[in-house]
Amino acid sequence: MPLRTAMREIKQKRFAPVYVLYGPETYLKEEFMTLLRNEMIDPTYADLNIGMYDCAQTPLEDMLVEANTLPFLSDYRLVIASNAYFLTGAKPPSKIEHNTDVLLDYLKDPTPSSSLVLDVQADKLDERKKLTKQLQQRAVVLGFQTLRDTDLYGWIERTAQRFGAQIERENAMLLAERVGSELRLLVKEIEKMALYLKKSDNQTGEITRETIELLASRTLEQDVFFLVEAVVTGRVTDAFRTLYDCLKMGEEPIKLMALLARQFRLIYHVKTRAPLGYTQQQLAGMLKMHPYAVKKALEQARHFSEASLRRLLGILAEEDYRMKSGQTDKRLALEVFIAKVGQELQR
Repeated sequence: MPLRTAMREIKQKRFAPVYVLYGPETYLKEEFMTLLRNEMIDPTYADLNIGMYDCAQTPLEDMLVEANTLPFLSDYRLVIASNAYFLTGAKPPSKIEHNTDVLLDYLKDPTPSSSLVLDVQADKLDERKKLTKQLQQRAVVLGFQTLRDTDLYGWIERTAQRFGAQIERENAMLLAERVGSELRLLVKEIEKMALYLKKSDNQTGEITRETIELLASRTLEQDVFFLVEAVVTGRVTDAFRTLYDCLKMGEEPIKLMALLARQFRLIYHVKTRAPLGYTQQQLAGMLKMHPYAVKKALEQARHFSEASLRRLLGILAEEDYRMKSGQTDKRLALEVFIAKVGQELQR
C-alpha cells in the first residue's frame, strides 16, 4: 500500500490490525508513527494503551498477549515492536527465540481494537520467509525508501505548503541540490525560509531562487559549484569573492582544487555523453549525481568546447601536483586557474 494511502486511512480512523515498516528513510517512518499514535490513542491514556517492545529483548508471545488485551478507557490499543529482525535475513542480535507461528495464527484472527506495528529497522524484508509472505497478504506493509528526483521535489513542494509557503519545481530542485536529500535538514531549511517570508511580509509566500541563495545552509561543495557557475557566466568578481570566502573560513586550498576538478570532470562527462542521446535522468544515473547537478553541468558545458575542457582538466592536474609538491603558492594556484577558465571562455 502506498504511504499516502495508509496515512489517509489512518486519518479516517481506519486502522489496520498489523503494520510492517521497513526501509532507510527514518524521518518519514517517524512521521507515520506520530500520526498513528495521535489518531489512535488519546494522549491522556497513552501510558495505558501503548505498549513498546524490543524484539531483541521480548518474545513475540508477550507482545501478542498485549495485542489481544482490550484497551482501557480508549477505543484502541497500539503495540509497537521495534527491531523485528526475524523478518530479515540478519543474524539474531540476541538469544531471544521467537515462535513466529503465534504471529501467523494472530494474522488469521487479529483483535479489531488493536494495531500491532512491526518496525523491522532494515532496508528490505526477507521475502522468502513464510511469515513475510503472509504479512504481505494480510498486513499493511510500508517501505520507507529514500526519496529521489520527482518524489523528493513533490515532497519539498508539499512541505512548503504545510508551512504556508509555495515553491516552484525548479526551485525545489535547487533546494535539493543545495541541502541534499536528508528530509530532516530539508524540513528545517523550508521552515526557516517560510518564517523569513512571513516576517518580511512577503505577500506571495513564495520560496524563490533568491530566497534559497540568501538563506540555505551552504556546504563547501555547493560553494565550489557556484564558483564555477559565476566564472562561466562571466561573473568573475563573484567567483573570486566565493573563493576568498572559502579561504577565510579555513578551507584547505588543495581540497578546493580537488572539488574544482570534480566539477569540471562532471562538465566534461556530460559534454561528451549528451550528444550520444542520453537523457538528463540517464546521465544522472550513470554518473551517480543529483539530477539538478547534471542539469546545471549541461548548462555550463555549453560554454566550453571539448578541447577547452580537456585543457582545463590538464591544468587542474598540473596545479594539483605543483600544490602538493610545494612548487607553487596554493592560493595563487587557485587564482590562476580561475583566470585560465576565463581565458578558455574567450577562445
